[in-house]
Amino acid sequence: MDVYLKQCTDYTNAEEVLFPLLEKYKSLFSKNDRVLVKPNMLSPNHVGSGITTNPKIVEIVLKFLLSLGTKPFVGDSPATGNAISVAKANGVYEICKELDIPIVELDDPVEVDGENFRGFKVSRKVLEADKIVNIAKLKTHVQMIMTLAVKNTFGCIVGKEKSAWHFRAKTNTNFANVLIDIHNIVNPTLNIIDGIEGMEGNGPANGKKKKFNVIGISENAYALDHAIIKSLGIKEKYVYIIKEAARRNLIPDYNLISNWNAPGIKLPLTTPIFETVTNITRVFERVPKINKDKCVECKICESRCPAEAINIDNDKYIDYSKCIRCYVCHEVCPQDAIKLVRKIF
Repeated sequence: MDVYLKQCTDYTNAEEVLFPLLEKYKSLFSKNDRVLVKPNMLSPNHVGSGITTNPKIVEIVLKFLLSLGTKPFVGDSPATGNAISVAKANGVYEICKELDIPIVELDDPVEVDGENFRGFKVSRKVLEADKIVNIAKLKTHVQMIMTLAVKNTFGCIVGKEKSAWHFRAKTNTNFANVLIDIHNIVNPTLNIIDGIEGMEGNGPANGKKKKFNVIGISENAYALDHAIIKSLGIKEKYVYIIKEAARRNLIPDYNLISNWNAPGIKLPLTTPIFETVTNITRVFERVPKINKDKCVECKICESRCPAEAINIDNDKYIDYSKCIRCYVCHEVCPQDAIKLVRKIF
């Protein structure tokens, strides 16, 4: 199992780095395969935000797939907005229009069981694709600490079912296993990480944009994610998905081919400071707090909160007795009006 992490400092140079890597995997695809290309299209953000997969990376992948005679289409189920609105905001729409590639909403749920959890509502368009190319973004994540290739397949769950799974999982460890189950169901053919620009701090949407200068690729997302965090010097035990994947023996032995000069990274404020005493960790966890001056009362946080703990009309109130610390509210707030503060319970 090979994992490639290649230095790439600018999107204008991305094709000369990524296309030769894609060529190594052309045998995975056959003529007329219907190939779902699944970028990170979290929410409607400008291409320069570092939040969503850069359109240049999507363009290179689509041109590669077209050169093989496949029939690619782009799809996602964003946390806010829809696939078309996000694609228009981040530049993917123009690429797809130019190449005559469909953009689809990952809707039409089919109920599928995972190894540990049952009843995932996965888009039929995912399950009926012949192959899947998973194009993730290198970012931090206030709940999972890092969001990479494995977590990117969470977008194959339809609509608000994503929020519902936060509530059903309750704990970060359980949610990591939810994500692993979903990834194994989706089972991408090829995994790519756009890390030329990404995010550090309190990502995945309201952190600080950062240049990581890397493109990663592998058939195996667990190996790819593991190689990324190891290269960044992040302890495995801090990244819930990697920790649980290792426990479940899902990270294969791999051969790392890398010329990446990995920079440092600032992790989220929610990174666990107590490694063994879970009750103490829970007591001192960060909680969301609404900045009432920045809040524009769009109510996206209220509608997406899986625990129904937020009431914007009632003086922007958060009921901490209901809050499960999933930080969905922080993730989806378009105004960065939700901060994460230490609260002792």
